[in-house]
Amino acid sequence: MLIAVPSAQAQTPPQNDPLYIRLAAHLSPPRAEILDGAGQRHSSFEVYMTNSGATPMKITGADLSAIDAHGRVLWTEQDTGGRLAAMFRPAGGQADESPDIVLQPSASGVLFCFPDLPPGNASPTSFASAITLTGAGPHGGSGIVHLARIAIDQRAPFVIEAPVRGADWLAANGPSNTSDHRRAILFYGGAPFIGQRYAIDWVELGADGHTYTGDKHNNASYHAYNLPIHAVADGTIVAVKDHLPENVPNSTALAITVTDATIAGNHIIEDLGSGHFAAYAHLRPGTITVKTGQRVHAGEVIAHLGNTGNSSEPHLHFQLCDAPSFLHAEGLPFAIDKFVRQEYILDKSAGGQQRMSRGATHQVTREEPMENELDSFGGN
Repeated sequence: MLIAVPSAQAQTPPQNDPLYIRLAAHLSPPRAEILDGAGQRHSSFEVYMTNSGATPMKITGADLSAIDAHGRVLWTEQDTGGRLAAMFRPAGGQADESPDIVLQPSASGVLFCFPDLPPGNASPTSFASAITLTGAGPHGGSGIVHLARIAIDQRAPFVIEAPVRGADWLAANGPSNTSDHRRAILFYGGAPFIGQRYAIDWVELGADGHTYTGDKHNNASYHAYNLPIHAVADGTIVAVKDHLPENVPNSTALAITVTDATIAGNHIIEDLGSGHFAAYAHLRPGTITVKTGQRVHAGEVIAHLGNTGNSSEPHLHFQLCDAPSFLHAEGLPFAIDKFVRQEYILDKSAGGQQRMSRGATHQVTREEPMENELDSFGGN
């Protein structure tokens, strides 16, 4: 017969005793995807944690390991201190500057993992995770919690053409572990989703490194405004929304109330097949040239870039996902067939003027631009 341990007997609980460790943790999404970017392979997943005990719990470390099909450890990442704190966000709030992660009783938080895969030809099939914690107070267990492994999708990222053409496109909020897209968790049916996990906000920079010239409150001042948007691959249009009004850029109010139906503004969702959907958001009203059920071909102009929905200035929000929804889906990585990566530095003079200094260029094939890369795209 099992009985509860009386509190009077609780002094110093044994290390790694599951009777005392009250951390509830699970991984999301169901499998990890592969991202090729900046010459390296990456992935991303989350650890959702809740302190189910009655006393505070301090998270002091996270170990991530890449495992191959034979159970061999190919690579290990150990995160502690400030690096661990930067990966964490408490439920319902922003992380503070403290290097300590303390979950109070009943408190929850998310650990955002963005492992870099080992170089070479090794092919991991899963990630293993372990959380190190220290409890406080009666029954405050301490030790290491080993989580279930998360499988790695062995398929290469879906290859597409770029949705924009021309030079000096900045991959704002592109893939990283700290971008706004990476941390944009939304809930549907009681489950968390990050449809924007690998999304990019495309803006075009001028010679001074700014996205506009002239009046920043005029959409027409922005270099990217009204430029054509191209289908990234052959596919079938499965969703279209048009005729939402445009926002005044860099203003304090949007032209519409943001809801599930309007957050993406005027938009298109294209079914690329094999469970991949391309989603194009914030399009200029009246410029969409496709309709639901229509077949389109890679490179075809399907709309023009605008500033609608939840948007502060003209840009194209683009993402690949596993369902025909911006929000109720898991984001998927993609690989643009070919482009040029531009090294650059934004310099500000004492007078507040900014200019963009250019460095070397790099021919890139089958990668996704990472956060704040500056890229150029050819095409027909």
